[in-house]
Amino acid sequence: MNVFLLLIVFVIGVGVGISLPRSGQRGGEFDPGHSPKTNPFLDETDSEVADDLRAEGAKSVQDRIEKRKDKIMIKAKAEGRITNDGVEELFCIGDTTASRYLNQLVDENKLKKIGNTGRGVYYEAV
Repeated sequence: MNVFLLLIVFVIGVGVGISLPRSGQRGGEFDPGHSPKTNPFLDETDSEVADDLRAEGAKSVQDRIEKRKDKIMIKAKAEGRITNDGVEELFCIGDTTASRYLNQLVDENKLKKIGNTGRGVYYEAV
């Protein structure tokens, strides 16, 4: 009985799938006739605008990172030390991002890393 029911559903599905395109109705398939002929992002003038927007976005992200690193330094100086977990909680960010910020500050000689790995690691302002 179940096999018979599945066979009927299959036949009806195939019939509907064949009849929709023939009747001119669209069944959600991609229609290349309705796609744009040109891509505005590939046009030279529009490409310059897109490049400007990308540069502006990158600068905005960089500014946000610098502001966060400044706040990390303020907290490290105020409390005497800061940890990775402290940075995570300060900005509601993940472990990797917090580590990246701290490592950048160490590379800039603004923070000094105390400890090697694990929970005992903390950072002090230089």
